[in-house]
Amino acid sequence: MKPIYSICISNYNMADTLEICLTSILEQLDHRYEILVVDDGSSDSSLEILELISIRYANFRYIPLLRDKRRRLGDTRNISIEAARGKYIILHLDCDDKWNNHIDSFARVYHDISKRLEIKNFMLSGYQIHIAPKKLLSRNRYQNVYYTEDRILWSQLAAKGKLLCINHKIFRERIPLKGNRKKFLKIFKSQLSSMIVSFSYSPNPLNDFVKYLRRIFLKSDWGLYNSLLNLFFLIPSLAYVILFNRAKRIDFVKYNYRNFCNVDLTKLEKKYLINHGKLNLSKQERSDYFLD
Repeated sequence: MKPIYSICISNYNMADTLEICLTSILEQLDHRYEILVVDDGSSDSSLEILELISIRYANFRYIPLLRDKRRRLGDTRNISIEAARGKYIILHLDCDDKWNNHIDSFARVYHDISKRLEIKNFMLSGYQIHIAPKKLLSRNRYQNVYYTEDRILWSQLAAKGKLLCINHKIFRERIPLKGNRKKFLKIFKSQLSSMIVSFSYSPNPLNDFVKYLRRIFLKSDWGLYNSLLNLFFLIPSLAYVILFNRAKRIDFVKYNYRNFCNVDLTKLEKKYLINHGKLNLSKQERSDYFLD
C-alpha cells in the first residue's frame, strides 16, 4: 500500500543517536507513514543500524549515498523528497532528537487548516517539524547549503504566500551527542553556514557586517564562546560572499517569517466552528497546541 506521508530524514555519521531517534518515530506511526532516511555517505556504523531497522519495520526505507563534499544538507533533503512515495512530506525530524507521540496530530492539524481555509498548496511550519505536499517541495527546492537551508526555503515560501506557522509545545527531546569533537564540529558548521547565508542574501552585506559587530561587542546575547566563534568567521565570510557567493535574487520576507505567517488555532476553530466543528484533536492534544 502506498503511504500518504513520507517522513524524510538526512543522516551523516549519527550512529550514536540514530536508533533511539528512529525507534521513537516508528513506534508511534502506522502504515500510512513511510520513514525514509537518506544517508549522506556515513563512515561510522550508521548503515549497519539502518539495515537492522529496515528488517524490523516494513514502513522504513533508507538510501545510502556515496560521500560527495559538493553535496550539502540542502541537496540531501532534495534527494529524499524526490525519492519519497507519500503525497505529503514531513521534514526536519533530526537524527539527534527523540520524538514524542505528536507527529500524527501535526498532520491532522495541517489537514484541518487546509479544510477550513480552503487551501491545499502550502507548508505548515511548527517547531522542528514541518509538512507540505510533495509537489510544492519539488517545485521549491532547498538551496545546497549547510544548516540554513530550511530558513531560506521558509522565507521564500512566505514571500510566495505558501507558508503558514503555528505554535505548539516542543515535541522532541535532544539526545546528547557523545564526544566534544562532534559537538564542536556541529556548532562550527552551523555558525559558519549561518553567517555566509546571512551575507549572501542581504541587500547590503556591509550593513549586516556592522550588525554582527554590534551583537558581538554590545548585546553579548550569544555568550563568550559563540561571540568569539562569530568574530573569527566574520571577515572571511564577508570576503567569500562578496567575491564568490552573492545571491542572484533576494526573495525573503522583510519580517520574521513565523510572525508574518502565524495562524492562531483558537481563533481559526471558533471562526469555522459551525461549518467544521472542533479541530480533530484529543483533550491532551488540544493542550499541546494551546487551544482554549
